[in-house]
Amino acid sequence: MAKLQLEDLLNRKMQEGFQSKDVYVKGLGGELTVIHQPLPTVLRIMDEIKQDATLSTVMDAMVQLIYACVPLFKSKELQDKYECAEPTDVVYKVLNDSVEDISALGESILAMYGITNPVDEIKK
Repeated sequence: MAKLQLEDLLNRKMQEGFQSKDVYVKGLGGELTVIHQPLPTVLRIMDEIKQDATLSTVMDAMVQLIYACVPLFKSKELQDKYECAEPTDVVYKVLNDSVEDISALGESILAMYGITNPVDEIKK
């Protein structure tokens, strides 16, 4: 095992920079680009599940997470077209209220942070 030096950590930081990945969404028949957000942002969103793990709470947290991480959903034009009362409503509307697509996309985002079973891990 190699001992890390300051230069190793500095070089690692320079390589990380902007992180994103494309995630296939079955209901849309294509991929959406997901942007890595700071961990505290993700944890604040997921904290809502810990308090009350109803299906609606889990879905709302996933929708907030998706909205935070998918830049396309922040488009005012898209929100207007789908007649969204709240900006996050666009996630429900574009994904046709599909629990499967919302869950799959949310879980793909959480996997970027090493969370593989969100409800079980958050409840611990």
